[in-house]
Amino acid sequence: MNIFLTILFFLFFSTSTFCETNSKAMRIIVPFAIGGASDVYTRLVSQKITEQTGHNIIVENKIGAGGRIAFEYVAHSINDGSVIGLIDATYSMLPGLFNNLAWDVSNDMVPIALLVQTPYIVVVNSESKINTINQLILAAKNEPGKINFGSAGIGSTNEIIVEKFKIETKINVTHIPFKGMSEAILALQSGNIDFLMPASPTALGQIKGGKIRPIAVTTLKRSPALPNIPTMIESGVANYSATNWFGFAAPKGTSREIVNSLYEDITKALSSNDLREKFMLQGAEVSTLTTDEFSKFIREDTKRWTEVIKNSNIHVD
Repeated sequence: MNIFLTILFFLFFSTSTFCETNSKAMRIIVPFAIGGASDVYTRLVSQKITEQTGHNIIVENKIGAGGRIAFEYVAHSINDGSVIGLIDATYSMLPGLFNNLAWDVSNDMVPIALLVQTPYIVVVNSESKINTINQLILAAKNEPGKINFGSAGIGSTNEIIVEKFKIETKINVTHIPFKGMSEAILALQSGNIDFLMPASPTALGQIKGGKIRPIAVTTLKRSPALPNIPTMIESGVANYSATNWFGFAAPKGTSREIVNSLYEDITKALSSNDLREKFMLQGAEVSTLTTDEFSKFIREDTKRWTEVIKNSNIHVD
């Protein structure tokens, strides 16, 4: 976590000087607060793009409504490449959670590039008797409803990915929503809940400090940050995978020429060794998807999580 904060401190003050190089800045809208993974990853990439191209970039945080304020803002922005947005796994879950979004998730944002993907990590209290996914499943089946899990709130990604886990394993565990993942992790540490599935950037500091213990990662392959921790599939949950992903998208109508130019700048930045190393420290794997592949990825992710949300009867007020 100290490394994460050091990177953030450097990037926050360095990105504020971007506007000095050119008369017109490109703005990247981040839907979440300064210091979160979305913000730090955006600043890392934008800093590298500026180093490589001299382009003028400003990172702007528009928080609120679980990201919807920022997403809507970008969707309705001018489509000349001067405004783009950071989208993440939250984005593909919104159509399942809300029937009245102020923009069309499928059509009003043009995917540009997938930056990185990170695992969610199944974690338990450091003194828990549960050491494997199989033990967690067995405990849940032996006493239906007694095992509980926390999340960052109703409709959060952390709840939704556990609901998929419940569907795949046919277990009954009880959801305890909190006001945020920090609160949920504290509850896990104190023994008030049995397990969580936080994203790796959120959990790694606590794991390395010995305060919580990982038992599986949700990606198709093991995380370089936790090479000794098995995947869910390796643990016997055959059809289970989930990734926390981060990418850039532009407003509807942005020309293919602009999208291609942005994609080239982004992928060049992502190919730098120092940036890859910084991402790896957070358990993030740099993407190799093309723009078209990223578009397909979002469509498939949206369909999958919409089905999970509907089947689990998750309702957000």
